Amino acid sequence: MKKLAQTQEYLATVAHEIKAPLSAIINLLDVVDKGYVDHKKGMELVGRAKQKAEVVIRMLDDILDYTLLEDKSLMKREKLDIFQVIQESVSIMWPYIEAKKIRLEHDQESCGKRYVSGNYTFLLRVFNNLIMNAIKYNRPGGSIHIHCQPADPERITIKIQDTGIGISPDELESVFQIFVRGKEARKNIDGSIGLGLSLVRKIIEDHNGTIDLESELGRGTTVSVTFPFLLREK
Repeated sequence: MKKLAQTQEYLATVAHEIKAPLSAIINLLDVVDKGYVDHKKGMELVGRAKQKAEVVIRMLDDILDYTLLEDKSLMKREKLDIFQVIQESVSIMWPYIEAKKIRLEHDQESCGKRYVSGNYTFLLRVFNNLIMNAIKYNRPGGSIHIHCQPADPERITIKIQDTGIGISPDELESVFQIFVRGKEARKNIDGSIGLGLSLVRKIIEDHNGTIDLESELGRGTTVSVTFPFLLREK
């Protein structure tokens, strides 16, 4: 009964969060369709509708990924160079970094050649999400620092530090809960439904890893992700 109640609550939350951007899309297109605006303004409204549609797609992507993680048979593993995964993520996120004029400090040498057993798509999802958060909740002209360090002889830690809005101490643990976002993050209307960090932690734990957050309001956040690595010769 408790699980059913939780499922109903989750579905209600998803429906509510998706309904808002869809309603906005309908309203924007309705104005254009009825000819209430000139061509130039109409194109502007269509562009805004497209942005809202992309928001919905990001929401659905989160939901689909979370659902896929329940089926462990889909978690195909291979030997991966964690440095290359991070590099690919940085390349994907670069337009957003440039748009916000954020300075990226990526200590490439610190990662070296460290191999992990993992699923490329899902690990890329982890770093895309974490780097996007460091961008999204950063200040214009702020900075992001990515570097690696050995946690011990058998594990590697990747740290992503930003100069953003930060998270209050009482919210640090709850941000990993499904459908939960920090107070400051809720002010950022970007299509997040609070699955991001919950999904990230689930992926990391499925890779026998850990994730930790250190943050201070107004000063920024440091995310530390630790994975066991494979020996080079394997």
